[in-house]
Amino acid sequence: MCEKIKETGVSKQLIGEIIVVLITLIFFFPLNSLAVTKEIYPAKDITFICYSRPGGGYDITARGSAPFLTKALKEVSPGAKGGNIQVKNMTGGAGAKAAQYLYYDAKPDGYTIGDFNRGNLYKFTIGKEKLPFNVRDFTFLYSLTVVNRVLVSGKRSGISSWEMLLAKAKKEPIKIAVSTVGGSEHLDTIYIKETLGLNAILTNWGSTSQTDAALIRGDSDVTVVSYDSIQSLVDAGELNILVTFTEKRILPNVPTIVEKGYPQIPKNVGGRGGKIVIAPPRLDPEAKRILTTAAQRMVRDQGFLEFCKKTGTELDPLFGKDLEDLLEENMKFYKEMAPIYKKYGL
Repeated sequence: MCEKIKETGVSKQLIGEIIVVLITLIFFFPLNSLAVTKEIYPAKDITFICYSRPGGGYDITARGSAPFLTKALKEVSPGAKGGNIQVKNMTGGAGAKAAQYLYYDAKPDGYTIGDFNRGNLYKFTIGKEKLPFNVRDFTFLYSLTVVNRVLVSGKRSGISSWEMLLAKAKKEPIKIAVSTVGGSEHLDTIYIKETLGLNAILTNWGSTSQTDAALIRGDSDVTVVSYDSIQSLVDAGELNILVTFTEKRILPNVPTIVEKGYPQIPKNVGGRGGKIVIAPPRLDPEAKRILTTAAQRMVRDQGFLEFCKKTGTELDPLFGKDLEDLLEENMKFYKEMAPIYKKYGL
């Protein structure tokens, strides 16, 4: 070997120095430290895409829950550098623009999530506004609330009770204001109208705030809406609740539609899973785990519970298989109702 070293001109001293250097590198810099270290999720802010306008029910929920979700993310993922939730309103196409952004443009890395209206399961998969992709490909993360639908009237309608509504409908068509075309409120309103056989016409206004304004001005008589969206207006005396589409009373002095003889309506109107949080298809599994775990922690946060109470929001969280089962039940119902919805141009 010495002869070979001499032939190559490499001294024993140089070889020894090289060996020492290699040993030093291995000792002080393990091979795994040379690889790129993956940052702890979330490593930056998370954008929450809200498809409704500022001030709407979905926007209020998104902004109100954002600090509590941020807090829960930092608790679930200690050492993470990010996690602040930044709400971004992306209106257009009654949710279509936001859905397409989440499907095509957002990366499935957990840094873009958004809200989803349950009624869009019909509109974007079966209805007239069907999108060029399957919305069931989205990653459905969680749903936190129960949607308690109520029928409300404005002062100028001259309707202050369920009986007065029916009496007026015998004389002339009732004008029912509808917010988002094809949204869950619109679909629920059609189902209620058809089930009741109510003499009524539907007028579209584009958003919950505009619908409320129409009732206050007297441009429409009533609307079907979620209780949490109009609680403040009811408390202020601007709107009056005629009946709730629930099995049990949510307000002591307001009757339920079951009491009025229609027990089937609460089974198919409102209920669990109204506002759903989604992410792009094929979401990173670790990001999904952390986001859902954080949401599970958030619903136990006293501050979040106080926020829900203040806004009239009833919690009934759904995760994983429970949420998936509900979505499949909804799809089955919407397929059965499709012929009726199509009569209304949906």
